[in-house]
Amino acid sequence: MQSVYTSRNQDFENQETDVRVLVLAGGESSEREVSLQSGTAVALALTFTGRYIVDLQDPRDVDVTALDASNWDMAFPMVHGAGGEDGTLQRHLDLIGLPFVGSSATASELTFDKILTNTFLADHGIEVPHSVTLVKSNEPSINREAILSHGLPVVVKPPRQGSSIGISIVNTPDQIDEALSLAFQYGDQCLVEAFIVGREVTVPIVNGKAYPAVEIQPATDWYDYASKYADDRTQYLVDIEGQFAKVSATAAAACELCQVSGIARVDFRIDATGKAWLLEINTIPGMTSHSLVPKSALSLGQSMSDLCDAAIRYSLTRLD
Repeated sequence: MQSVYTSRNQDFENQETDVRVLVLAGGESSEREVSLQSGTAVALALTFTGRYIVDLQDPRDVDVTALDASNWDMAFPMVHGAGGEDGTLQRHLDLIGLPFVGSSATASELTFDKILTNTFLADHGIEVPHSVTLVKSNEPSINREAILSHGLPVVVKPPRQGSSIGISIVNTPDQIDEALSLAFQYGDQCLVEAFIVGREVTVPIVNGKAYPAVEIQPATDWYDYASKYADDRTQYLVDIEGQFAKVSATAAAACELCQVSGIARVDFRIDATGKAWLLEINTIPGMTSHSLVPKSALSLGQSMSDLCDAAIRYSLTRLD
């Protein structure tokens, strides 16, 4: 198999062969609709290059472990959230022997869990917000007191979700119970982090390289689900001047530590002193019309087709 993939990669420039790509999108997580949009965008971008035969399938409707890997040369996972970014899909692809774009099952599992990620990165000297982990089985009064002891304002979030799903900003004690109730709808744990007042910045990491950072300026108080996918008032300022160079370096270092590969995105808050606090690492970031990685790539003159093509090329060169 090695020689087949090597020859395909060498033939790219002459377009002598078509690479067969399985794009996986949808799934059953709370981010299903966004995933379908991302997967469709990736499939269209790859088709537009003329180099790929693209097959778009939904893991909700097919058993990935029962697929015949010989039908494709490469998979391009675009399943957001649980079942897609948590290592499950990657393990299924490993099981059938189909190479894929992006991070390994181990790296995906680590970075999908914000509690594990925070602990790991803090142990390696990367600044993350001060936090406490709460469990659903606690008496409500215990969780409430833990939040009050931590100090307001805080962010209350489920540790294994994305797209700001289940997240609340708690500014006053009367908001605690509702925030906990929402977070615990998505699991038995919730992460309570200090709310960092300041600028919101995200850094795409593509094949190990930091792309221009993007500063996000939502029209509402914070960058929630609606601001990400439905509110055209949200402003995105691409850092073409390099003012966030240190933040970008931290993002690249964090991805290297976590062995993240392919297309990723690292989110930060920058406080009034200029200190950057890493919020999370996304191993399968959105690729919709509102998404940030394509916006950053475009500032470099790289289209969606260029971006997806580069990800596959890189993955092909990494095959053993």
